[in-house]
Amino acid sequence: MNDFLLANAPLSLHHLTVLDATPLELIEIAGTLGCDHVCLFTHVPEEGRQMFPSVGRADISVVRDALASAGVSLCNIEFFPIDGKPDYPAFEEALAVGQALGATKATVHVHGLDDDEAVRWLRDFCDRAAPFGIVPGLEPNAFSAVRSVAHAASIIRRVERDNLAMVCDALHLVRSGGTVEDVAEASDLIGYFQICDGPLQIAEDDRWHEAIFERGLPGSGAFPLREVLPLLRPGTVIDVEVPQKAARKAGVDGLGRARQAVDAARSILTSLDSKDAGR
Repeated sequence: MNDFLLANAPLSLHHLTVLDATPLELIEIAGTLGCDHVCLFTHVPEEGRQMFPSVGRADISVVRDALASAGVSLCNIEFFPIDGKPDYPAFEEALAVGQALGATKATVHVHGLDDDEAVRWLRDFCDRAAPFGIVPGLEPNAFSAVRSVAHAASIIRRVERDNLAMVCDALHLVRSGGTVEDVAEASDLIGYFQICDGPLQIAEDDRWHEAIFERGLPGSGAFPLREVLPLLRPGTVIDVEVPQKAARKAGVDGLGRARQAVDAARSILTSLDSKDAGR
């Protein structure tokens, strides 16, 4: 068990949790719920722009004021596809927006590349991100060329850049067949952990819907959260990423859904501290 209180781990509210909220509304919600950070989209490929609300250069002033008013900061920015055909002007614009808003991390996915190509392109992206003071985080996920925590760890170690970490998403950990042991072996690389829950098995055809629209509240499913969370390094950001489409359709507003997700995350973190104290 870590020698720090998990209940004190910094919490970030991921925009995917309340995708129907504007960036300004998300920031206000995060402040109301006492979160430390938010995750915002500053780069979205063209095919996803109708789905993911993004922040651009013209929004910097009003978003900066909203962050200050809410008492939260911008942690990670999403998302940067590394596919051998980088749109570097768009990437650098998005990184510049993130830097102006105080972001320290950026989520990266690898698509359509073998490991040698992934290493080469990730080195390049890290070198381009460094002047902005932003640490890329490689996220293994079932919809990319790097699906598992173990695979991501092997690539990150080959890249050999200080400004490269891993994003560990509880959903993708489980859906890729990852284990608690995989997290333990890669814990020194994990820059932030995306928390949610769900069943251990789900139909292949349902996985995209689950990932984007309907995840379980932390503690409500069978993911090994209670085994994984104590393995994280002290101070690791816990990113609350729990979209709840069914609750939205049932009339629960964005604040209500975010509150359910954040409260559930805090509950499981606090319970782990209590369990450790009782040993």
